[in-house]
Amino acid sequence: MKEILILSDSHGCYPLVQKAVEAHPHAKGIIFLGDGLKDIERLQTEGCSLPVYSVRGNCDFSSLYPAEALEVFEHNLVFFCHGHHYGVKYTLDDYARAVKDRGAAIGLFGHTHLPTLEQRDGVTLFNPGSIGAPRFGGPSYGILELYENGEFNLQHKELIIW
Repeated sequence: MKEILILSDSHGCYPLVQKAVEAHPHAKGIIFLGDGLKDIERLQTEGCSLPVYSVRGNCDFSSLYPAEALEVFEHNLVFFCHGHHYGVKYTLDDYARAVKDRGAAIGLFGHTHLPTLEQRDGVTLFNPGSIGAPRFGGPSYGILELYENGEFNLQHKELIIW
């Protein structure tokens, strides 16, 4: 099984990003869904050697990172973006259609600061919530577990900060 961390919306709370990464020493990578790219860049410059897949969010001003990405992880095609271009604060219909149109089984997004896990139109949609500025509850992030047979599991984790 391969474990990948999914982080979003850190908004300058680097210590929480660092704590989430340290809580998963066996993780094989990080997917960052935008709004806090400076935190991810700092993580990398301070020695994190995990592969990082990042997209920019609506608060990552003048960033050269892509707005969206499509990657294969253990036989699973994953489409990910911040979500603001698809109106995810209002409905997930457009985003689900975009994920499906790209042939992906999994769509990861941020922007709402709310943990979400939903099946829609034959795809799995997942938002890890916000590691730095949660709308409700504590800081949260996600774990994508990938299995050699192509199956996957997505789960939310709440970061315990005391």
